Amino acid sequence: MSDAVGKAGTDKAGADALFRRILRNAGLLLGGKAVTALLNLGAFGLGMHSLGATGMGVLVLIHGFAQTAASFVKFQSWQAVLRYGAGSLEPERRPAFQALLRFTLALDIGSGLVGSLGCAVAAWFLGPVFGWPPEVVPLGALYATCTAFLVLATPVGLLRLFDRFDLLARRDAMGAVIRLAGAGLAAATGAGLPGFLAAWYAGTILGGLVLIAAAWGEVSRRGLLRREAGAPRLRATEAHPGIWGFAWSTNLMTTLSLGSTHLATLCVGGMLGPAEAALFALARQIGEAALKPSRFLTPALYPELARLAAEGDRAGLRRLMRRGLALSALLALGFMMILAALGEWLLRLVGGAEGGAAYPVMLLLGLASSFGFAGFALEPLLVSMGRHGLALRLRAVTTAVYIPLALAGLALFGLPGAGAASILSALLLLAGQAVPSAQWLLADDSSATG
Repeated sequence: MSDAVGKAGTDKAGADALFRRILRNAGLLLGGKAVTALLNLGAFGLGMHSLGATGMGVLVLIHGFAQTAASFVKFQSWQAVLRYGAGSLEPERRPAFQALLRFTLALDIGSGLVGSLGCAVAAWFLGPVFGWPPEVVPLGALYATCTAFLVLATPVGLLRLFDRFDLLARRDAMGAVIRLAGAGLAAATGAGLPGFLAAWYAGTILGGLVLIAAAWGEVSRRGLLRREAGAPRLRATEAHPGIWGFAWSTNLMTTLSLGSTHLATLCVGGMLGPAEAALFALARQIGEAALKPSRFLTPALYPELARLAAEGDRAGLRRLMRRGLALSALLALGFMMILAALGEWLLRLVGGAEGGAAYPVMLLLGLASSFGFAGFALEPLLVSMGRHGLALRLRAVTTAVYIPLALAGLALFGLPGAGAASILSALLLLAGQAVPSAQWLLADDSSATG
């Protein structure tokens, strides 16, 4: 009896320590992202006041074009680094870790080259469709080369694996500082749209270089690049069976998630024009940034799920999920209340008098994001359960529903129609993820107590 009580106490202490580590890492990311969001809003505000809604809309569409291309070609190699790297850090497993690193770097480099080339070529043909002036199309094609830095994922995975969330937070803030400084310089010198495009480009490129340097330093410091005499040179498929299937599934999941997000901005630009695209981007930046701390919690959660799954600790997974979902539901409600109270003021502060028109769609996008935030841990759980195929199908169905709904909503109701489509697709995804997750948790509980 005393042994059982002692074990329960030990398990609870371990769960508490694990949850505190997740919250600490999420806090680091949240702090960095909060600073980054404020800096990006400052740069956006400078662009709105200097270029007007139409000029800023062209910039938003060019950057969104590159982001869309990146989301379609990007392999989520950071997830593979966590999934397979967590069990490959011991000295005797170093060849397996190095095989993993070669594999994920090859994915990043290949997708970066394909994305940059494809985006640059497409810009020449599709730029006019989105309202780019003829003299801006070559700049849009040149801007597409930053896609190679938007697909970087291996360095992100390494820093998360090594619990260096502080470096990730600094990297995000660094890129935003560069973008804001460049925007200030462009505004002061009257450089116009080319100057602001240069500021956005520099922030993306230099932020990526800082990320690469930080990850390289951490891997080198741990001696994980050294090859011992006589150590075999493994292929990733030998060291990590199933890695190709995992890479494709996680790639397609995130492509469907992020691709639909960036496609929404392009759809607005194509149907309503650059000025409306600027308002939509501003509404999304405020609404989703305020209500998506899941962007900070999910990266902090993934490494712990990967470790628990690698150790086969299903009881630990259950405890972590219960506490994480309870916390996220409460935070989603609180953030939504703040957004409703302060959102219109923020829109007018950043976007001027024109920005206030985005308040209705901002609330709708915020509500959709709150549903995703409340269930942020469900997709990582499905992946850790080995159900990434199901998670992929859910994303595919949601995207297939969202795009026609968004187009119809834009045609019938303007910007609010796109927000309503986001709410419907978010509810569909939440329900689809919640049912199998609940079944797994309840089945595991009953087997454990039975």
